[in-house]
Amino acid sequence: MGKGATFVPLDKQSGTGRVVMSKQSSFTIDISSFKGENIFEDLGKRDFTINAIAVNLADFLDTGFDRVLDPCGGMRDLEARKIRVCSENSFRDDPVRILRAFRFSACLGFEIVRETLELIPLSVAELDRMASERIRDEIFAVISEPCSFEAFKDMDTWGVLDLLFPGLDLAKGCVQNDYHHLDVWGHSLETLHRLEVLLDSLRTTVGDLSDQISIYVEEEPVRGRPRLALLKLAALFHDMGKVQTRTIDADDRVRFFGHEKISRQLFYEIGKRLRLAKREIETIEKWIGGHMRPSILAGETVSKRALHRLFREFGREVIGLLLLFLADIGASRGPGRAGFHAENACAAVRMALDEYFRSQQTRKPMFLNGNDLMNQFGIEQGPLLGKIIRLLGELQDSGEISTREQAVSAVMKLYSAEADLS
Repeated sequence: MGKGATFVPLDKQSGTGRVVMSKQSSFTIDISSFKGENIFEDLGKRDFTINAIAVNLADFLDTGFDRVLDPCGGMRDLEARKIRVCSENSFRDDPVRILRAFRFSACLGFEIVRETLELIPLSVAELDRMASERIRDEIFAVISEPCSFEAFKDMDTWGVLDLLFPGLDLAKGCVQNDYHHLDVWGHSLETLHRLEVLLDSLRTTVGDLSDQISIYVEEEPVRGRPRLALLKLAALFHDMGKVQTRTIDADDRVRFFGHEKISRQLFYEIGKRLRLAKREIETIEKWIGGHMRPSILAGETVSKRALHRLFREFGREVIGLLLLFLADIGASRGPGRAGFHAENACAAVRMALDEYFRSQQTRKPMFLNGNDLMNQFGIEQGPLLGKIIRLLGELQDSGEISTREQAVSAVMKLYSAEADLS
């Protein structure tokens, strides 16, 4: 196959491997050892009919696809855009195939036939004994698709998500306040849906910022797992802490004080269960734990300093935070939300993103750094030094100070005010 071809074992136990043509090419050939006495038995042991189609290599080289072997009716299902198991034992032989069915549905836009769906409850409990890495890879393959919402909704209907994420069932039927028209889990699914709609219409929503945002969401903090997928996971689990924090006050209003903190803690366990990388878990935790912070945009005005405080706290991930905020607002359509429509939220987020990208282009080094503050003002290392540096950064980023002299004056005021408080 050429000088640059390399063979990579994938699963020695099941006898599968991959030939990579060259480092410059993305073309690969996957190879599997024979299953069964003949090719027809081999094909019958595969997962879905659309993956159980074969052609003899000699025939292929001679006549192309004229002599296709199709004992399971895969060509028929391809034409009908159907996903169907090859046998009733397909999921029992490998329960991870349940997730693959939904992955192919999301990727190809095919319909999983009813007879195949009805086999899921017979084997779904066995997913619990499957390798976490295999489950993670299939979940990411589903959620990385532009339209994964329908697949997740179907996985929920057939009990797959309850099995994968223990405790999720408690969010179903957990009634919210009048900002919401759905229960906690319904809102979470709808947030995923609104996020996908938003990402599909970025040009309309954020105009010329869409290219920069697209680059951001398509980046892969871990190879093969785009930030887009991480953001969708945050959308799915951002409110899970509401179950534990739900209270009713003296005026019969439903409250969820501190739910974002509990949601963050709950996702940490989910992230570990999925064997996500530490940086992936930390990013999703950051979004979930801070998803209420952009609520400052719901007011009539928001100061530049408040925006830059948000930018400094979340760094580049503020882009994801603002996208999550928009999706969250779009999924909250209760009567209490009447004063702040989705159109207002879009305008506020567009303004905030404009300011963020502008500030990144024009950002200058700090007029005064930590050493300057310690040497010039005698401020010792500690919380006070950190607080003054943070406030100084906010003033500089927001344009309230633009020279070193103004920075010195600001530090004197800040330091004096802190001294008076102590």
